[in-house]
Amino acid sequence: MNTNIKGLGTDIVEIARICAMVEKYANHFWQKIYTGAEIEFCKAKAAPGVHFAGRWAVKEAFYKALPANVQPFSSWKSIQVLSGEQGKPYIDVCDDKLKEALNQADISSIHLSISHERTHCVAVVILQ
Repeated sequence: MNTNIKGLGTDIVEIARICAMVEKYANHFWQKIYTGAEIEFCKAKAAPGVHFAGRWAVKEAFYKALPANVQPFSSWKSIQVLSGEQGKPYIDVCDDKLKEALNQADISSIHLSISHERTHCVAVVILQ
């Protein structure tokens, strides 16, 4: 198992900004940024904007964690944030070219933490 850290990314986002984009652009915004599974998950929540904001922060943090030579293979919908055991979020790489680029960069593990507060969401991604 590779234990070397290959990348670290963090992002913080104002929830109100993402909520305003969701309200203003709705489907156009969702379809451009999020996968179907992410849209379905967020829309089912009592406060969808918070969850859209969290996923936005994850996507930004993930991109920042990528080595420069892998970044060109990543787009908004190259990854999706899903919920695993007991609701713990994880990143699913859903683009084959990005999977191959991560493999070439010897990245086999992606660690994620998301936190929500009243006005902001923060995400941290570590690549090993």
